[in-house]
Amino acid sequence: MENYYCNFSTNAFNKYYIMRKQTKSELRKISKNLDCFFNLATDEEIKQGKKWYKLANQFCIDTANEYKTTPLHVASVVSALSPRNRWSQNLVDAKKVFKAISEGKEAEQIKVCTFHKNKFKAFELAKGNIFITEDSPKTFNFVRNIAHLDPTAVTIDIWHIRACLKQFKSIGSAQIGKVAYKQIKALTIKKAQKLGLTGYEYQAIIWLATQNNINNLK
Repeated sequence: MENYYCNFSTNAFNKYYIMRKQTKSELRKISKNLDCFFNLATDEEIKQGKKWYKLANQFCIDTANEYKTTPLHVASVVSALSPRNRWSQNLVDAKKVFKAISEGKEAEQIKVCTFHKNKFKAFELAKGNIFITEDSPKTFNFVRNIAHLDPTAVTIDIWHIRACLKQFKSIGSAQIGKVAYKQIKALTIKKAQKLGLTGYEYQAIIWLATQNNINNLK
């Protein structure tokens, strides 16, 4: 079996990066980069990665049953409240939104640990007045993953982009175009299936391995 070693780069650290359509050569390089991070994953990271989305999905199901809504509505609210919010607090805030609505309260009557605009958006999502669409690929896929454990969805966030590039990109300096998103999603699912994993399990393992080896990127 061929070995891949991580030769991390910080080139263009402060430059804005948009991942456009990838060539076959670029996709092969990305594939090797993902192999690198997967091979860095510890047994515990693999264990945690395989169950992360299942635990999130169970939260969506339980909260939906508690507040007589759907897992999709819960997942959408969780997603809306996620910016700059710790995961554990994110879940607390999501339940707070549904509790407030059940009590006839409005967004301005509660506090959550994210931006005001996201709180108001969460209320609209919870009420079914707006929906998250494929126009926002990352958010749409994340919602599909935690609401339904959708095996055709992959959340390509900043950590997945960093793994693909083997470069540390700040959260505000990189994004992925829609065509590239579809390419990376297909590649991730393909690589996951070869390992007997779903795309979201593989992505969660890569997420953990990349985060826990971030110092090697700098």
